[in-house]
Amino acid sequence: MRTKTVAIAAVALMLMGRHIAWTQLGSAQLRPSRGGTGTLPGSPVQEIDAMLDAWRFHDAATALAALEKTAPNAPETAYLTGYQKFLTGDYDGAVRALATAAQAAPSNPEIRSLAELARAARDAVKDHKEERSAHVIIRYAPEDAVLMPYARDTLEAAYAALHADLGFEAELPIRVEFYRSPSDLAAVSSLSVAEVARTGTIALCKWARLMVTTPRALAYGYPWLDSINHELVHYAVSTLTGDRAPVWLQEGLAKFLERRWREPPGGRIAPPMEHLLAKALRSGHLISFEAMHPSMAKLPSAEDATLAFAEVENAVAYLHEKGGMPALRDAIKRVAAGEDARQAVAAAAGGGWPEFERGWRAFMAAQRYKTFPAIDIATTHVRKANAIASGRNPAEEDALSSTLKAGAPYRYLRLGNMLLRRERPRAAVAEYEKGAKAVAGRPGERGDPSASWVFPVKLGRTYLALGEPDRALKALAPVLAIYPDLPWTNLIAGEAELALGDAPAAIVSLRASLATNPFDPQVHCALAAAYGKVAVQDRPAEAAITREQQFCKQLAAE
Repeated sequence: MRTKTVAIAAVALMLMGRHIAWTQLGSAQLRPSRGGTGTLPGSPVQEIDAMLDAWRFHDAATALAALEKTAPNAPETAYLTGYQKFLTGDYDGAVRALATAAQAAPSNPEIRSLAELARAARDAVKDHKEERSAHVIIRYAPEDAVLMPYARDTLEAAYAALHADLGFEAELPIRVEFYRSPSDLAAVSSLSVAEVARTGTIALCKWARLMVTTPRALAYGYPWLDSINHELVHYAVSTLTGDRAPVWLQEGLAKFLERRWREPPGGRIAPPMEHLLAKALRSGHLISFEAMHPSMAKLPSAEDATLAFAEVENAVAYLHEKGGMPALRDAIKRVAAGEDARQAVAAAAGGGWPEFERGWRAFMAAQRYKTFPAIDIATTHVRKANAIASGRNPAEEDALSSTLKAGAPYRYLRLGNMLLRRERPRAAVAEYEKGAKAVAGRPGERGDPSASWVFPVKLGRTYLALGEPDRALKALAPVLAIYPDLPWTNLIAGEAELALGDAPAAIVSLRASLATNPFDPQVHCALAAAYGKVAVQDRPAEAAITREQQFCKQLAAE
């Protein structure tokens, strides 16, 4: 079995696997090949195996149907049937067929491994519901139904953008599966739980499907809409290159295009990436492309993986600056034809690799990236298993670090919260302001990510309750610059903008909050109100407004 391309949104990685080839039709023992693809001309078994590896589903289905007529009881037929069913989402059928193949070849580890993955995939989605649109099939846990309309619309917009930009077309509807926890993602992906935790892995593209952890499982949520688009880019690049693109090019393209569904490609890189790249450029300690292969999961930390993403996104941004989207298409076509990826990218930019590398490094330096007093990688903050299982929605308290709770400034947070509960907001503001000053005066506290945002968030919310939306926005401004995806800052900012009469700005902020944590009912309540206050010509369809009103009531009742 040849592993398909793997990607992660926020912190991605590539997993490389082995390919099973068959020595002869009807052999009693199935043996993995040694090197290369193992494909032998004239062998229908090997040809079907190669078709499935390349996600040529229509050709594989036709050839497999013929094979099932001529050799219905051959173990290879059982394996290929199981492989096809696994890739197309029929996990029950895959488990049955692979069990037959495993009985015929009990000592073959590759067949056992695929059978185990099929069972894990079946178990992970056994109670899931399904939603379909023109190009995607989404499976999701019942408690995650709120994700569906936004996931569907984002994936369709992303598909249209990738079709326009890269000429991508999928043979079959693209399967997307949302899992309840990162441990479920580990089980279905062949990653270990330790690798998922160390790298902050929350989404993958592998085995012809997008595999995504629900934002419910993360203390902050995470930019899940951008992440599913990131995985769709991987799906497209794997399809367009025959899975020949190396890790660095795959991840560079995916990061560069991950927001393409909602804005032009590129744009500002995330603050954690900017911070780590700024430090690396100063020290000269960049991560080599070789170190990224074969898996970013092998890098020592989430910080190293984040730095690697910053580097490769800049490489693709530089290629785009040189030749626009045609240059990206050209590089992909060259890689698909078998050209070395470095030479393909350099040729698409109009020169050789040494020239491209010099230009890319100069391009990174020219961005004048800066460091920040505190950074955080949201995908490393997984909620406790009992919190996920409870069905309770993510809350700010889940995101506060143990360091903050043990530190001196936390007493101001507790006092402020107590005063708010006693309906003394002015007194609460005084305590939160003391906490903010205490953090500013303690360098160790400033390095604690939650310490850097919790007091501005509390102040913003309290000022808003006091009818002072301008002061709320002022309190939030520093946090929005460092943590643009923090859901609570975007929610409070949207409510403040709405209170100030700027409904269009409010919609932007509220959509940003929803794109990180869609489980907060207040986001939907405020968004419904904002939609109702924009000019008629800018207002979304009535169904969208009704949807937000319904989620507002439904989530508040949970």
